[in-house]
Amino acid sequence: MMLRTSLVTALATIALGLAAPPAGAAGSLTITYTTQPHGGPYAPRNIVAVWVEDAAGNFVRTIDRYAATRKSHLVGWIAKAGNADTDAVSGATRASHTGALTRTWDLTSRAGTEIPDGTYTIRMELADSNASTAAQNAQGTFTFVKGAAPQSQTGLTNGGFTGVAIEFAPGAPSANCGNGAVDAGETCDGASCPTSCAASGDACAVNTLSGSAAACTAACAPVAITACVDDDGCCPAGCAAIDDTDCADGGGATELTGGCATNRPLPPAALGLVLAWLATRRRRPRA
Repeated sequence: MMLRTSLVTALATIALGLAAPPAGAAGSLTITYTTQPHGGPYAPRNIVAVWVEDAAGNFVRTIDRYAATRKSHLVGWIAKAGNADTDAVSGATRASHTGALTRTWDLTSRAGTEIPDGTYTIRMELADSNASTAAQNAQGTFTFVKGAAPQSQTGLTNGGFTGVAIEFAPGAPSANCGNGAVDAGETCDGASCPTSCAASGDACAVNTLSGSAAACTAACAPVAITACVDDDGCCPAGCAAIDDTDCADGGGATELTGGCATNRPLPPAALGLVLAWLATRRRRPRA
């Protein structure tokens, strides 16, 4: 399992790295927001997470987080990001709600690849109590569209988050984008640009679309799953049944000991040795 995951990660890095768009080609998204007390016993102290999901509700990346030891109370964020997520840690527990928070995101996924064009949801969560369900926390939801046109939204309010501003700046395509040839700094051009990707056949390495067809940066490559997330069909290395329902007891270090969702049964020879040992234990006379 570890060898396969390492190989997949290396292949994905090579595939994306050979045809990577120039720095800044993806554009950027800047979010400004102000938090409010949610009525918990720890107020005004609070913890916050901001993350992005695609149109299907799949987790893309954490782009802002003020939480350390108490992050488990950000229940909605944990359910999407998984316990292994370490993206965008801006700070620990906040002492108050003073001042607006601003974060600029480079439009790359947790795997480091440019996200494809489309509609995305920005999720915000705030906790000032010991929460066990997401409904106990403040939950804000906003959307934006990644595409060729810039976008500006201001004065938004939702779920206890106020003064929200979302500024999307698209990246500039290469000078040769659209000439029918794949030039330097491009991954595709015209009809050669993918708009979807075929399944990889491996639940732990999802064939993922990145980039923009309009900017000639679209590409498909397998991206290894590393987060412990329930019910996604994959048990990554280092995960266990306690933090990923796809894992059997023993964690994700090897398939034989029970890490992958496709665990193999114990070989017949090994099973025979175990049964023989148990039989000798039963026959052993008591002292």
